[in-house]
Amino acid sequence: MLMLFAGYGSSVQGTEVGGLYEATAPVAGSEAAARNGAIREAFGKVLVKITGNSRIATRKAVAEDLGNAARYVEQYRYEPAPAVAGSDQAGQLLQVSFDKSELDRLLQRRGLPVWSANRPSVLVWVGEERQGKRRLLNPDIDADLRLPLDQVAAERGLPLLLPIMDLEDQGQLQVADIWGDFETNIRAASRRYAPDLILTGRLVGGNAGMWRGEWRLYFADSQHNWNNEAASRNDLVADALRRTADSLADRFAPLRDERSLSTVRLRVAGITSLADYAAILELLSTQSTLDRVVVALVEPDAVIYDLHGQGGVSALQRGLDIGGLIETDPEGAFQPAASSVPVDLYYRMR
Repeated sequence: MLMLFAGYGSSVQGTEVGGLYEATAPVAGSEAAARNGAIREAFGKVLVKITGNSRIATRKAVAEDLGNAARYVEQYRYEPAPAVAGSDQAGQLLQVSFDKSELDRLLQRRGLPVWSANRPSVLVWVGEERQGKRRLLNPDIDADLRLPLDQVAAERGLPLLLPIMDLEDQGQLQVADIWGDFETNIRAASRRYAPDLILTGRLVGGNAGMWRGEWRLYFADSQHNWNNEAASRNDLVADALRRTADSLADRFAPLRDERSLSTVRLRVAGITSLADYAAILELLSTQSTLDRVVVALVEPDAVIYDLHGQGGVSALQRGLDIGGLIETDPEGAFQPAASSVPVDLYYRMR
């Protein structure tokens, strides 16, 4: 089971994810009943993307909202479903866009998180062993492997990076580096992609058609590993990316019944212009754990904020670290100009 652990570090930059309030679902026809059924399915998919929780639709507070999904629709359109090999039946999909403002307000009323669109990116390196031979998989050549990765990234709203496996990649990283967990080489080869996280996998074909996966997730200053099994390598990589998404959502958009934050006082030093002030307010407005932000005190080169929410201090700190706008200021409390007002978190402009 993928465990949660601290240590993202201030190097997490994040990537803006689009399409969080859009989803497609199969539709049997243009009749209202069929269309409404597809809208409900699309609504459930969108809830997963924007809350980060894969089981959000099972919560009692959401059951009634699924039945009223049509009221949150902004627009929809029909489009042909992709052709399925071996089938001559043409299907249809319903592409649905939901109203962001209305949906955010709904989730706020339900006490559910809205995960910011600025999310940590994940670079994936995968090695494979078949009949004793090992190789690094190439997302362009191994197109069947890329498909489940792209699908999971889209369904979870996760910024996915895949190596292009050109001569530079091939010279920087060998399959032995993945099998030996040679972290220095893996991080060096990944640097060109500037990922926030690195996920490596070792896929081994076993008996009776089963596959075994061994995974390692590299954070800025820590790592974690786990194993999984499945009937195919595609199922292995899809499961690994879903586990990664679950871990990130639990950290950056925890459910209310897991929250403990009431009010935290934040001091940000180095704010010397209106542009800085506006940038900090924009950053705070993207934090899904916060319900309200109040300016408590303005100093000559710093601003102190009262942050009201239910996300836990650790979740708040991880959210503030994304984007690279501010960084922790361990010496802030000891500066001569520091305010006498009690402060919980000290940060400074980069």
